[in-house]
Order: sequence, then C-alpha cells, then structure tokens
Amino acid sequence: MKFSEFFDIWVNENYYKFGVDIGKKGDFYTNVSVGYLFGVCLANYFLKLLKNGEISNTCKIVEIGANSGDMLADFVQGIFTLKPEILKNLEFIIIEPHENLRKKQLETFAKRFGNDVKIRHYKNLNKCSFKEIFVISNELLDAFSCEAIDGENMLFVDSDLKFYWQKADQNLLYLAKKFGIKKGEISASYAKFAVQLANAAKKVRFLSFDYGEFEPKNEFSLRVFKDHKVLSLFEISNLAPYFKTSDLTYSLCFKQVEYAFSEAGFKMLKFKKQSEALVCDFGVDEILSLVLEKGSKQAYENAAKQAKFLLSPEFLGEKFKFIEFLKS
Repeated sequence: MKFSEFFDIWVNENYYKFGVDIGKKGDFYTNVSVGYLFGVCLANYFLKLLKNGEISNTCKIVEIGANSGDMLADFVQGIFTLKPEILKNLEFIIIEPHENLRKKQLETFAKRFGNDVKIRHYKNLNKCSFKEIFVISNELLDAFSCEAIDGENMLFVDSDLKFYWQKADQNLLYLAKKFGIKKGEISASYAKFAVQLANAAKKVRFLSFDYGEFEPKNEFSLRVFKDHKVLSLFEISNLAPYFKTSDLTYSLCFKQVEYAFSEAGFKMLKFKKQSEALVCDFGVDEILSLVLEKGSKQAYENAAKQAKFLLSPEFLGEKFKFIEFLKS
C-alpha cells in the first residue's frame, strides 16, 4: 500500500481515534498539555480581533482536532475571565468524526462548566454552512496523511510492515518539483481540507500551530513518539510494537500548506515562530500581568512556568510555528 494509506491506518483510524493522553501520562507534550495559558491566549486574540472589528460578534468558534476538548475549554475559560459578558452570546463547535471523542469532549465541558456552556458537534466540515467562523487548531495538520519521496521514488509498505520504494506517480513528482522537494514528505491532503474549510462558511479565519518550517529541508522527518521517546521511523527495525499504539508524525513544510489554502481562496495573513506570535499577537504578557494582579503568588508562578514552556526555544517556542489564513 502507499505510505499515505499506511499513515492513515496507523494515525487516524486507530491512534487518535481512541483519544490520546497528552503530557506526562502520554507519548508526547504539546501546547495544550502545558496548561490553561495557551487556550487563554487564543481567547485573548479572538477578543482583540473582535474589538478591532476584524470579526463580528456573531462569529462562531470552531475547533478541529480537539481530542479531549481541553483547548476549547481553556478558550472558554479565557473569555469568562477576560470578557464574561459576551460568553452567553458565543457558540462553540467541535468538528469530530469519532463518537467516543465526542463523548469525551462533552464530559470535559460538563466537568469544567456544568450546564453553563454548551458545545455543538459536527462529524465533518461538509455538514457545516455558517456565515462566519473562527477556527482554532493545534497539531492538526501533521496528522494529515503524507507520502514519502526520495528522488523519483515514493514509499510503500507491505503486509509485514516492511518498507519498499517504487517509481512515484506523476502527480506526486509534479508537487515535489513545485515545492523543491527531492527528499521528504509531501501531503496531498491539505488541498481537500482547505476546500472543505472554505465551503464551511462565507468568512473563515483559520489558525494553526504545528511543527515545521516554511521551506522544505529535503530530509525525512517521519518519527515515532512512544512514552516521550523519539525514534526515526526508518531506524525502527520492527514496527509491530509501535504500529497503531504510538504517535507517528512529521514536520510540516508550510509552503505546501500555503499553496493548498491559496488555491482554495485563502490569503495567508501570518506565519511566525510560536514564541513571536504569542508575545506580539496573542498578548501572553497581558495574561501574565493579569494573573499577577488578580491571582496568588502560586497562580502567577504556575502561569510563568507555562509561559516558559510555550516561549522558550529549547521547549516549544521555536519548534512550533503559527500560521493564519483568511477567506472573506
């Protein structure tokens, strides 16, 4: 089978489908596992856009790739803290194809807010037809299936989970040439997603945080995370213990993402290191100042510790990138 098919079976039909423990108990850390601060920063950015008239007060907030729903719950908590009077007029939506994850997300909101805040679920974007949506995501795009290419060849996987290379099809070679990729990962999935997103509402603002660089690095980045250990996919001699039960991912070439979204009618507004975006756009310093003013010493120390993980180059600050698109 093509590597993209193998990737989907591993990641989307199994690993993420059943809900992933993220953080100390899981296979990897991400922004949401650091704590509430990331979600509150997203809420602060939403409020800035609302204040500036860049989004309307009827704009719906949508998360894609929500897992347990904690990031959206942190977003809601941020609205409640920063501008509680508008909370009752906001609508929160999660796009979630898996019933067990929908149940987990509902449990998260019930635990955090009781009956005070409701979320609405849609199985996929094709069922959406809105006027305006503000879409948030974290490590969504690196869960999209990809092919692996080396020169003129593409990667395949046999029934024994062994890799082999064969001549790549012309469409893939065309994309490789277009993006300047001689070795690495190429995804054709972004294009379909961008079109679905564009059709989901008349006005769409899409925000995403993920690993990667804008230009291709011309090297393989496919890797497996298991119990916080990182292994190169091609260095694992026996895939069976990892298949479907650990995280398989790759670093994005955001140039591919930008092309797919522009073809679907989006304009790229921003592309930055996460640290720069959180400081310059999302106002993480404003949140920290508020915690210092209103909270306890312990609360501030906790928030400052979260900020360090989100901003520091040795943690997530430079490895993660922020990208934002608008279709209006």
